[in-house]
Amino acid sequence: MLAAVTDRLKTAESVTDLRFCHDELVRELRRWLALEHIEQLAEEVVGVHEAMFRRVFFLAEQETVKGAVGIRPSAWCWYVMGSIGRREPTVWTDQDHGILFTCVREEEKGCYEFIRHMAAIGTKMLYEIGYPYCSGYVMATNKRWAQSMSDWERQLSSYLDGGWPNDLRFLYIAMDMRPLYGDVELADAGRRALFAEVADRPLLLARMGEHVQFPRVPLGWFGNVQTERWGPHSGAIHMKQSGYVQIANALKWLACLTRVPAVTTLERQRMLAESGALPSALSIDVQEALAVYYYIRLKYSTEVEDGREYVLWQTLNRAEQKQLKQAMRTAKRLQRFVARRVVGMYE
Repeated sequence: MLAAVTDRLKTAESVTDLRFCHDELVRELRRWLALEHIEQLAEEVVGVHEAMFRRVFFLAEQETVKGAVGIRPSAWCWYVMGSIGRREPTVWTDQDHGILFTCVREEEKGCYEFIRHMAAIGTKMLYEIGYPYCSGYVMATNKRWAQSMSDWERQLSSYLDGGWPNDLRFLYIAMDMRPLYGDVELADAGRRALFAEVADRPLLLARMGEHVQFPRVPLGWFGNVQTERWGPHSGAIHMKQSGYVQIANALKWLACLTRVPAVTTLERQRMLAESGALPSALSIDVQEALAVYYYIRLKYSTEVEDGREYVLWQTLNRAEQKQLKQAMRTAKRLQRFVARRVVGMYE
């Protein structure tokens, strides 16, 4: 469906070329979007985004090498997080990425200079081709997300030992890290170490399980959807906060609890079901809910760039409203399932 866009990206040499491909993705999606094809389409959409990011990272690396800035590390990896890390981005996904590298101690200062220069070029280029800067500053231009492996391990230890709300938030973000360009083993090893460390700390794991209960799914006792009441998005629902994030975080937590090494949401759901950690009936409902959330988010992201996660409830057709309500019920069930597991950890 989207092969032509991916092929065109392989030879893109400029911001103009890459922006054209991003816009072409929107046009092609409008032609092919349908709920029954959503799993295949999701694979192709993430494939286009990955090709776009890899091309940007390649061009950023080339420009940094050409400029003879700093010292190129012996091994480094540019990784992604967030929705693209979980392989479920919409059209106008924002930037969530970081860099890990290794080098000898004597060259570390020069390596940081190389990495930070390259990160600045890549981040700016992504913005120029239609990827907004991350509002939470989860980008390689943030020192927190561009580090040597030794510095990363020290920072990770501080989060693991701290256990403050911000520490938990950063741990959840880092759990989605997936290598995209460079030495993939660096990011894979970093993620595996993180999961193992959290799984070995029951008290921290329990606190992270409590975190899964928020935000509250905006569905009332009688099945009424609670839309935004005030402001520019009055009458709308925030698609990520209406159950999707709750499901993604719940599966992430369960994967950590049961030491399931998957990185994407669907892989986590399937592996948890196969291992028996997620009841079969609930697993099926979760899979269907994820398809509904992704379909609606993808459909309406092709229509607007600003406020892309907000959808007016009245613009959804009757079938979509029914499907979304059911997806919200499933999200609440999964939150309750996690809550029971957390209570069991304290007993």
